[in-house]
Amino acid sequence: MKKKFFGTLIMLFLFVSVNADGDISKAKNKNKYDAKTLAELTRNLEYDFDKPAVRSAYFKKLDDLASAVKSENYVVSLRGHADGIGAYKYNWVLSDKRALSVKDYLVSKGVKSDRIVTTPFGSTVPIASNKTESGRQKNRRVEISLKKVS
Repeated sequence: MKKKFFGTLIMLFLFVSVNADGDISKAKNKNKYDAKTLAELTRNLEYDFDKPAVRSAYFKKLDDLASAVKSENYVVSLRGHADGIGAYKYNWVLSDKRALSVKDYLVSKGVKSDRIVTTPFGSTVPIASNKTESGRQKNRRVEISLKKVS
């Protein structure tokens, strides 16, 4: 009697656990976004000289980022940067505006503002030389990082 009861219980568990594809993944919470996709979504956004506005070429990427943040329960860190041309304080404010422009865009796509932290760095953390145009272009950026919230 006990054998039959436990056998039925196990069969019931398997029946509930198996989805329509025959996959036993009901108990698993599969991420929709793999590491490669998340790496692409968090790649630096670059800016035009002396401009805080997000380039229109990044809108699709930010739309996808907003979807990931909402569906996968992430918090976002946005770190704004500027190149080495210009005054220290001006670059600090510009880098803040850049990070805030990304935050505003994500909020407009339904991400809760309390899920986004912005930090300006001005020109204090270059990732390339400020002596060349290509280096300065890389330094005019917003860095994006995600952290999963349980």
